[in-house]
Parts: sequence; C-alpha cells; structure tokens
Amino acid sequence: MKFKKSIIAAAVGAVISLPAMADDSETLQQMRAQLAAMQKKIDELEKKQEQTAKIQNEQSKKSSDWSVNSKAIQLYGQARVSVDNHSGDWKPGKDGTSIVSNASRIGVKGALPSGLGDTNIIYQAELRYETTDSANGTAGKDVEFREGYGGLASKTWGKARLGRLSTGYKTTLTKIDPWNDNAPQSRSGGRQGTSELHSSYFNNAAEYVTPGFNGFSGNAWYASEFDGSSKPLHNTGTLKNYLGGSAGGFGLKFKSKSFFAGADYINIDADEITKAGLENGDGWQIGARYKMGAFSVAGLYEDVEDLGLGNNFYLNGIFKMGDARFIAAYGQNRDATVYKNDDYNNWSIGVKYALNKKSELFAAYNSRMNDTRDTEENTFTVGMNAKFGY
Repeated sequence: MKFKKSIIAAAVGAVISLPAMADDSETLQQMRAQLAAMQKKIDELEKKQEQTAKIQNEQSKKSSDWSVNSKAIQLYGQARVSVDNHSGDWKPGKDGTSIVSNASRIGVKGALPSGLGDTNIIYQAELRYETTDSANGTAGKDVEFREGYGGLASKTWGKARLGRLSTGYKTTLTKIDPWNDNAPQSRSGGRQGTSELHSSYFNNAAEYVTPGFNGFSGNAWYASEFDGSSKPLHNTGTLKNYLGGSAGGFGLKFKSKSFFAGADYINIDADEITKAGLENGDGWQIGARYKMGAFSVAGLYEDVEDLGLGNNFYLNGIFKMGDARFIAAYGQNRDATVYKNDDYNNWSIGVKYALNKKSELFAAYNSRMNDTRDTEENTFTVGMNAKFGY
C-alpha cells in the first residue's frame, strides 16, 4: 500500500536522523511510542478504506438490481389506423369510406422502489390522439385523456391504484375479445355482444387487486363523486350520462396456460341520469377462454338489464396458422331499454397477421343487424396496429 510505505519511510528517516544513542533507554522508548502511534493511524486509515469500498459495492449492487428488476420510465404507444368502408343503413355522414384512427394512444408508465419492503410505486399517464383527423368523437377534439393513476404494488399483498381506471369488470373482456378497439369489437355501441361497461374508464376510482394464488386473483373497485356533483361517473358513450353518485364492483379471475375465466358484479347509484332508458341498478357477467393447440374458443354472458343495458352474449373462435390468426365471432344484445328494447345480432369474420410480438396487420368484415327494425350496418376494415414500448 503506497500510503503505508510512505509513513514507514518517514518513520525510518526520523529514526536515522536521531543521534546515536543506542544505550539511551529514554530515546528508545520515545521511538517505540512514535512507531506505535503511526501503526495505529495506519490501521485506522485501512479500516476506513475498507468500509468505503464496502459501501460502494452495495450501492453498485443496488444500481444493478434496479436496472434489471424495474422500469422507472416506460414510454409506449400505438398508432392504430385503418381504411373502413361502411354500407347498409348507416346514419347520414357515416356511409362510404374513410381513414379511421382506432383509439391510437401514447403514454408513460413505470415502477420504482418505495423503500417499503418489496412494494413498488406504480403510475401511468396515457393520452388518446387522432392519427387521421381532429374529430375523436367530438368535433375539434383531437386529444383525450385515457387511463391515469398512481398506486402501490407488491407480490406479497397485491396492488392498489387511485385515478381514472380500467376496472376488473372491463379487464375480463379484454382477455376474451381479440378485436378490442377495432370495428368488430364486441363492446362497440354496446350492441355487438357486450355492454359499454367494458369501454373506457370509471372516473375518480380506487381499486385493489389481490396477489395471485394458484392461478386465482380477486379485485374490488369503487368510484365516487362529491354529493350533488354534476360530473360523470364514466368518461364515454352512454355511461357518461350517469352524473354524481357512486359505482363499484368486485370480481374473481382464474388463469392457467390454457384456460382463463372471470366473473364480475357491478352496481351503479348515480345522483342523476340524463338519458332515457338508462337506470341505476346491478349487473353481472361471466366469461371464459379455452386454448387447445392452434384453436381457441371464448364466450361471455352479461346480464345488465337492470341498468337498462340489456342481456348480452358473445362467442368467438380463433385458429392460429403461423403468424396469422383467423377469427370468427357472434354477439347479440336483447332487452336494453336504452336501445328501445330492439334486438341486435352481430357477426364478424377476419384475420390478423403478426408483424412482430405486438404489431399486426388485419382485415375483417362486421355486420350489425337490428332485427326489430330490419336494418343492418356493415363494415369492411383493413389496417394495422403499430405498437412500441411494450
């Protein structure tokens, strides 16, 4: 050690410079005391350096663990565009062909250590943007807030979130329907096999999800507005007519390599309802998907008649061949007072081709029929879902 050698050399020099008093016991005692003091100083400095090196190694290990096990900032997004041709009995302004943005989005999310055991801080902030025009459902509105939350997550006790949320009721369907956010999706307009309760988000919501246990997990959520508030409980479609009050629900899910199932309950108790046929009340659903080799089949039954959204049934089958998935689906809506109790039947057929793990090309034909009024709305769609950051 260079520092140690320098001190010893200085000590030797000091000894040599002393007068030759080999028989002088007092001088020898002084020399021994000086050398002992120097050795003590050397030991202290060596111990300090060892402690510093240990701290640096621990910090380096923590830094390495962080980079491997967590993502503090994850930028992601989707450009979802298609050419859609409408034919049949569409309303004026909806017939013909256009380039459509299908819920294109960009967002940031992440997880970082909280200092509370294995608990991480989690967050997400996501925007919907129009890739084709500035409409986005409302004229002149080309940006819309999607899911956003802050929360905590742990493998030990589960996950808790606060914000604008996709609830457990919605996520049961996202495991079943391969056409989410494209024209053949079952939740489109609440009349293609599942209700609009599966669309978008509940505002001002809290949710808890249990950790997984042998494939099972549970969830419970609650959304609430201040007394007398005129703000909507939900942020889109028919459901934005629920003003003030509260909504909540709970559910149970099971997932294995080849099988998924979910069952959910929901209750809505708004202070005011601004659309005819829509009601406060309860609803429930049960859905499942089973995979067997290249084939899979899925179905969902939903009873939300008490809410005015009717009884819904949805079924699909998928055959996978290479990078292509061939999809056939059927859905129906019955006894929905918000849709004037008309009977709707919907069928679709299409194909998706994987470009990589997430992005895809697709083509599909969808037909929504109102049997009560003998009308149909047909859509032929061709496009791509380009995804990054996932």
